[in-house]
Amino acid sequence: MSNSICFLGPIGSFSHQAVTMVAEEKVLIPKGTITGVINSISEEECSEGLVPIENSLEGPVNETLDNLFYKENLFINLEIEIPINLVLASKNDKFNIVYSHPHAIQECRDYIRRKSFDKVIPVESTSRAAELASTDPNAAAICSEMAARIYNLRIFDQNIEDNVNITRFFLISKKETREGTKSSLIFTIPHESGSLYHVLGKFYEEKINLNMIYSRPLKSIPWRYYFYVEYEGNKNERLLNKLSEVTTSVSFKGSYSKFSNNDSRF
Repeated sequence: MSNSICFLGPIGSFSHQAVTMVAEEKVLIPKGTITGVINSISEEECSEGLVPIENSLEGPVNETLDNLFYKENLFINLEIEIPINLVLASKNDKFNIVYSHPHAIQECRDYIRRKSFDKVIPVESTSRAAELASTDPNAAAICSEMAARIYNLRIFDQNIEDNVNITRFFLISKKETREGTKSSLIFTIPHESGSLYHVLGKFYEEKINLNMIYSRPLKSIPWRYYFYVEYEGNKNERLLNKLSEVTTSVSFKGSYSKFSNNDSRF
């Protein structure tokens, strides 16, 4: 569907909140997993997909990174940041079970420890937690205010997250964008001394600043890794040519900027 965006659902998730910022007249289609969002783009059910990439407290989202690595024809077109303000919500004021997404549970560690809930059960999303709490009189959810309102839950506590909490999302499609304030690459290197050093040296030679570097295990070879990098600036062909000399594979994943309300592309 050419005029649609898939996102990590269900309705009321933080991904839903983020995608509404860029959707305008596009059809929004929730998916149960990040991989489901990615597959929907590959299979052309959706023209674009929105997925979380990193949380300021818990770090990168591994499922998103793995999909970017294994799906070669997908590119990052836009970055969206939203503050993650979590609430505790329920139908009733007495409950002994709390549902939430694993990341949200970790982001509220101090609050959960103070409250000493009987059971804290991880589920696939914060909006799914709200949905479960709406049908279980003995349960509450740690979720967004949006999800609590959608599922008619009473909010007992607000802003229960630890410290400043922000999540970055990527808008992804099959369209390669080559201009933006940042760019992303994924590469693998020879299993020998100095390999990563030589790769980083190419960024130094080109006077390019790295914003992020992160390693993930290769599924095909135990104890070997791929590397995900974000750097400042547009697609740089000279850099890519230099990297091809010191890597076993290198894949450009798009240039992009951070979304603002004045963004004329939406």
